[in-house]
Amino acid sequence: MNIKDFSIPQTAGCYLFKDGKDQIIYVGKSKFLPKRVSSYFQKNHKDKKTKHLVTEIKHVDFISTDTENDALLLEEDLIKLYKPKFNIKGKDDRTIRSKMVLTGGEWKKLELFFPKEEFEGEILAEFTSGRVAHEVYQILHDIFEIRTCSYNLTQESISDKKFKACLEYHLKRCEAPCLGIAKKLDYLFKIKLIKDIFSHNFKTSTTFFKRKMITHSNSLEFEIAQNYKIKLEKLSQLQKLINPLKLIELRNKTQLIKESLGFKFNPTIIDAFDNSHTAGSEAVCGLVRFKLLQAEKSEWRKFIIKSGVGGDDYASFEEVLNRRFKRLIEEKRQLPNLILIDGARPQLNLAISVIEKLGLIDKIDLISISKDDKHKPLTIHTKTNDIPIKGFSELAHISNEVHRFSLDFHRKRRSKKMFK
Repeated sequence: MNIKDFSIPQTAGCYLFKDGKDQIIYVGKSKFLPKRVSSYFQKNHKDKKTKHLVTEIKHVDFISTDTENDALLLEEDLIKLYKPKFNIKGKDDRTIRSKMVLTGGEWKKLELFFPKEEFEGEILAEFTSGRVAHEVYQILHDIFEIRTCSYNLTQESISDKKFKACLEYHLKRCEAPCLGIAKKLDYLFKIKLIKDIFSHNFKTSTTFFKRKMITHSNSLEFEIAQNYKIKLEKLSQLQKLINPLKLIELRNKTQLIKESLGFKFNPTIIDAFDNSHTAGSEAVCGLVRFKLLQAEKSEWRKFIIKSGVGGDDYASFEEVLNRRFKRLIEEKRQLPNLILIDGARPQLNLAISVIEKLGLIDKIDLISISKDDKHKPLTIHTKTNDIPIKGFSELAHISNEVHRFSLDFHRKRRSKKMFK
């Protein structure tokens, strides 16, 4: 196997070596993936284990991260999740699948449960690292001040004043619903914010705390404003801890897409193309790139059709695909795992022909997506099958995004021409 067969992200991240059966056999991390991964294939390894590993590698998946520390956390989770046979460290089962759960009836609380422990509640997340789980648990209580007690809180028991405030209340880490001090609506809102966080939506919490900070600062209540500033800092810390969970979830989604559509590669990087014109005039093409099903907007591109065949969908795609991939090859930049073309099977066949002539057909999967008369994604066309889009919402979203991006570019060029 040749390392040149792979397009390696120029970032920090994790690499997942896979054998001929598409099983993950080794997970590693690096602050710069190309250097680390290339080293496996460029050295004469003396270690028998490494020699054996290299002979079994048939494919590599990559997950990019923002920092080396993120890669370290992600590596730990991936090793415990997949238990690759060539990884020695990190397989400890004692902390695997720690569950963070919302329990507690009317006044909910967070609890951590471990393998074989029984519980009743709503699972928010599963952690492969007990250390990370406990750190997340503590930060959430620092931010949201929800209860940790085992009291059976009901409206009746609170009204009867059956409880006493615990140390958490005196440390200002709980608003003491047991004393009837906490407002139910405010408490429910905090629970909602916590659920949003585990859905990887930090925007709601960030916006809420920023507004609180500004309001109290404008009222010269600087101590309270500082408290909200600290909460914002802890939110940022929390996001870094939870981000590996998101990356694993997204990678699993791409793996499911691969298996469902019979791809050769895991579509961790998708380039989607769509043409737009008005009766052949002001013809353009839009390109959007998604990494792990998330928009990578710094890689989005706009193409003006130069060949004068704006009304010819096939010729336009042929021009743009050649321009795009010849440049990627010349500049030795990262190739996508999947190309998505707007259109039906004829457009797909054209794209396959172009990629084949460029010598990339064994390195990239291709599909096209055709739409209904309302321009909504309807059918996925692979090399061998036509599959309803239902159940592939992520691909439908990418198809809609590239259409919107291309159409917006076309309209701006058309308007600019009208007012010249």
